[in-house]
Amino acid sequence: MARIAEQNQKIKEVLPTVKTEAEQIDQIAKIRGWFRPKEDSAYYPLIQEFLNEQIDAKEATSRILGPIDEKIKDAKLDDVDFMDLWKSIIHSAKRLTFRNGAQVNHNMLLDLVSAFKEHSIPGNEQYNYLYQEMTDFGMASREALNDSPVAHDGYIDREIEAWANMNFFFALVAGKHIHDLSMYALFALREALETPAIDDPMSTANQKYDANVPAAAAWILGYGHDLFRMEKDLTPSDRKQGNPGRGGELWKGKAEFSKERWAFWKERFAAISDMEGVSEQTKIDARDAIEGMERSQTYEHMRFMFAEEVLKEGDIERLGGGFRPLGRGAKRQKGERTVDLKAKHGEIVVTS
Repeated sequence: MARIAEQNQKIKEVLPTVKTEAEQIDQIAKIRGWFRPKEDSAYYPLIQEFLNEQIDAKEATSRILGPIDEKIKDAKLDDVDFMDLWKSIIHSAKRLTFRNGAQVNHNMLLDLVSAFKEHSIPGNEQYNYLYQEMTDFGMASREALNDSPVAHDGYIDREIEAWANMNFFFALVAGKHIHDLSMYALFALREALETPAIDDPMSTANQKYDANVPAAAAWILGYGHDLFRMEKDLTPSDRKQGNPGRGGELWKGKAEFSKERWAFWKERFAAISDMEGVSEQTKIDARDAIEGMERSQTYEHMRFMFAEEVLKEGDIERLGGGFRPLGRGAKRQKGERTVDLKAKHGEIVVTS
């Protein structure tokens, strides 16, 4: 506790001396010891040049991926610091607000990540898996989850914002199917909506809502369409695996992604949006999340209306991604669900 108090004091002293919110987040990262780029990172300055529109996406990806390609060709893979690349990208995401239509900045980062995954090494295609599998990204993102807001006499606003910004970026990564981070959505929603917030010596219940609701809302805004469609039983088959999909105390259902759990989250956002004592920003984020959930529900309804019309016409190819017909005797794959559209092709399977 003494260490946290000392960190908080340093943060409170340094923030007024720093001009921009992004630079304030940089200072918090140093004082807290967040996972962040190395001081001599080769990647972080390039990413900032790109985000500041000093270089375009083509130049940014060339200057980032070119040296990696060369090391792979020279059989010097150990010299490639993939972790520093991901920490540079994730820290950059923390510095970018997800509110007020600022998604375009996060999408620029997303372009870099997509370019990495889709990259092919000229003449050494057998090593493309290093890009396709997003080497070390999963590890870097898991480590970044340790950088959640720290409670000590409440929370620091800028730290809450950085946490929400990062979660929004992760939501976009998941939504673009670049890397499966769906469990991170569950972690954020469980902490904010399923866990009873109570007063303790470090923070009040309302302060806990202020710290956790923005990140939960960010997942709805960035990944809501997928979350609404997701039907998945997360009950562990082996007790040794733990139960990462478990609910908080307020959720009485099982470990799962489901319409029932979605509806519960929506109810909780509604309750928080009218809760006395939470900040106005928290109420706004909760209301934005509710609107996002309603948009996702409407979007899904329209998808199925379109699918029904297409199937009636017999033009299955027009369905595109996200659907496939389920013929007689066929079986669903794990995680898929069927919907009977009462069309001449019978059921369809929702695949994404």
